[in-house]
Amino acid sequence: MKKTSIMKGHPKKEDHFSFAPNLIAQASVKGLAIPYEFHSHQQFEIYVLQEGKAQYLINNQIFELHPGTVILLDGTELHKVQVTGNEKEYVRSHTHFDPKWLEDLIAGSDASFLLDYFKAFHHRIFTFDEPEDLDEVIRLIEKLSHITHREQSGVNEADARITLLYLLMKVYRSEKSDVMKDSFAKTDKARMAEEIASYVQQHFNQKMTIKGIAKALNLSESYVSHLFKEVTGYTVMEYLMNYRLIQAKAYMGLAPHETTIKECALECGFESDAHFNRFFKKRTGMTPKQYKKMIITERE
Repeated sequence: MKKTSIMKGHPKKEDHFSFAPNLIAQASVKGLAIPYEFHSHQQFEIYVLQEGKAQYLINNQIFELHPGTVILLDGTELHKVQVTGNEKEYVRSHTHFDPKWLEDLIAGSDASFLLDYFKAFHHRIFTFDEPEDLDEVIRLIEKLSHITHREQSGVNEADARITLLYLLMKVYRSEKSDVMKDSFAKTDKARMAEEIASYVQQHFNQKMTIKGIAKALNLSESYVSHLFKEVTGYTVMEYLMNYRLIQAKAYMGLAPHETTIKECALECGFESDAHFNRFFKKRTGMTPKQYKKMIITERE
């Protein structure tokens, strides 16, 4: 079975998740021990906010979350959660899973629509009409969490995959019942932060400064810096560099084999291939060359 990377800041197999990176699940986690970074990953994700207040930043959009909100992600978009209330009151459940891990089981069940559902929308945000549906989803994530802490065996792996399949069906059926609601109200600051993020994404491969962004959006430099940091928890430059990293990964995944690392670096806005190499390894744990080799191997 092919290996997939685990996103920085998330649990690893050595953290007693028997089936990582194929499956990671945590239920009713309280507090925020380590702030999450902007990241993307190859795993699909189901996130449930149970208690507290938070914002979820996905790509260039900012969503205000309330208890009962469910988010589905295919992992390809830059995202992070930002706790806006008391961190001690923040409670969530989530699971990440590699869709390849389920492919044979889903093929045998004629249930490919469960994975197509994630791929078609990249992210979906909704609430359940019935509290019982939310309780069942949390219960299933809790069961997955227990399974992932068991000793790795064929029986436990089968239990995990079947439970995950049931969870996906539960979420799919509830969404199909037209319970999706993604029109959360946004503050003026959130909308302006989205505008800044959109500008960064549109010009990520160009030389960029706070001064240039402020001038383009007809704002002051201090306003751009302080507002974006206040809303997202990150500086504009940190967001830019993370977005460039996402684009570089995608570029290496789609570009011909003969494309060089230097070409990728310059195409994605990095000042040099040396700078690109340092930043890439710091964030992913591997060099661009190693990552490209892994992608090529997975293609074959």
